[in-house]
Amino acid sequence: MHKIYYKSPVFIQHVMTSIYGYKLKKKRYTESYFKHLENYRKANITEEENVRQLVNHLKNNIPFYQKKLNIMPNSLKSLLDLPMTSKEDLRNELELRSDSSKKDNINKTGGTTGKSLKVYSSINDINKRMAYLDYIKTLYGVEPFSKRGSFTGKEIVPQNHKNILWRYNWPMNQTLYASFKMNKDNVKYIYEHMSKFKPLSLDGFPSSIHLLAKYILQNNIKISWTIKAIFPTAETLTDKMREDIERAFNTKVVDQYASSEGAPFLFSDDGKKFHIGHETGLFEFFRVKDNIYDMIVTSYINEATPIVRYKIGDQVLINSTEEYLTSYQKDVPITKIIGRGTDYLVGDNGNIVTSVNMSNVCKEFGDQVIQSQFIQVDNNCFDINLVVTKSFLDNKEKAESLLTEKLNHRLGINNKYKFNYLNEIPKEKSGKTRFIINKIGG
Repeated sequence: MHKIYYKSPVFIQHVMTSIYGYKLKKKRYTESYFKHLENYRKANITEEENVRQLVNHLKNNIPFYQKKLNIMPNSLKSLLDLPMTSKEDLRNELELRSDSSKKDNINKTGGTTGKSLKVYSSINDINKRMAYLDYIKTLYGVEPFSKRGSFTGKEIVPQNHKNILWRYNWPMNQTLYASFKMNKDNVKYIYEHMSKFKPLSLDGFPSSIHLLAKYILQNNIKISWTIKAIFPTAETLTDKMREDIERAFNTKVVDQYASSEGAPFLFSDDGKKFHIGHETGLFEFFRVKDNIYDMIVTSYINEATPIVRYKIGDQVLINSTEEYLTSYQKDVPITKIIGRGTDYLVGDNGNIVTSVNMSNVCKEFGDQVIQSQFIQVDNNCFDINLVVTKSFLDNKEKAESLLTEKLNHRLGINNKYKFNYLNEIPKEKSGKTRFIINKIGG
C-alpha cells in the first residue's frame, strides 16, 4: 500500500490520507466520545468513583490482579498497595494484564531505546482519551473538528516531495505537515501553505512548530489569521521554544503530556505550572535528587490493558522537598516535564542540568540560532549541534567563545565542547527531535 501511495499523484495521496482519516474518525468519535466529552465538561465523575471503578475492574476482569485484590475493598489504599509495573512486565505479561473482551486495538510504542512495547485499548478507551484531549482544547476556545494543522512524524510525503510537504485529512478538517522533511530551507513553503489554509489551532512536534516560528520572526512576518492555541506534544518544549512560538503566532502555547501506553494527562499554558488531569488518572512522585522526581502513573481511561502504578521512565521538576507525593484529589506544583531520566546533562561536579537550564544557553543570539541540541557523549565531553544563520558563522569564533562561557557556567569549567554546524538537527525514527541526549545516563 505504501508503494502505491508514494507512486500516486499528490491529489490521490490527499484522497488516500483522507480515507484513512475517515476510518480513524469512525473509530475515535462514536456516541461514547460525545458522552465522555460532556462528562468532562460537567465534571460528572469524581476521582473517588474513578478509583472504585478501576479497582473493581482489576479485581473482576484482569487475571494478574484477581488474586491480589480478591478480598480487598475498592479503595485508594488497595490501589497503592499493588506492586509497581515496569515496561518489561507489560512486555512479558501483556495477556495476564489485559481484559480479553476489550482488545479492539493495539497501541505500539517505539521509544528511543529500540525496544518496542504494545498495549491493548478498547474503542471506549480510545473515545475517552480523544474526549479528554478535545476537552483540554475547548478550554482555549478550540472546539472539536475545528480547522487544524498537525506536525506529524508519519511518512506522508515521498522523497521527491518537491516541497509539497503537506497532505489533507478532509474528514477531520486537518492538514498534516511532514516534520520528517522540514528544514530551514523549505520551511517557507509550509508557511505559504498555512497562510492560505488558516488553521484555528496547531499541534504536534514543538521542534517543527518552532522552526516555523523562527522563520516568521526572522522575516518580520505578521500572520494574517487568528490561531486560538497551539498544542505541542511528544517532545520536550523549552522556554525558548515557547517564547518564540507565542511571539510568532500571537497565541497561547499549551504544553501537554500523555503517552502511547496510556498515561494520564498533564498540561500547562504558562510554562510555570502544570495542571493535572485528575479525571484521567493518578500520579505518584518519588524524589530522585533536589527537586527532580520520578513519575509513577495509574490511568483511569484504559480498560483493555490497565496502566497501574506504571514506571513510565519520565521525570518532572516539583517545587517540593517531600520524598513522596501523590496527586489524588489535590494538585502538585509541577513546574517542568523533563522527560526520560537521560534527558538531562551531568556537570563536572556531578550536578544535574536539565532542559530548563540549557534552554537559555543560546538566547543571547536571538534568531541567529535556529535550532540547537546538546549531547553528552562521555563524562566532561559534549557535542553541541547547531543550525545557525550566516551572520552567526561570520562571527563564529566570538560566538563559540560566548557559548563556551555560558556552558561552563552551567556544566563546569573542566569540560570539552565540540560545535557541529548542521543544516538540520537529526530526528529519531519516530520523527521526534530531542533537545538533550545523555549517552552516559542509561
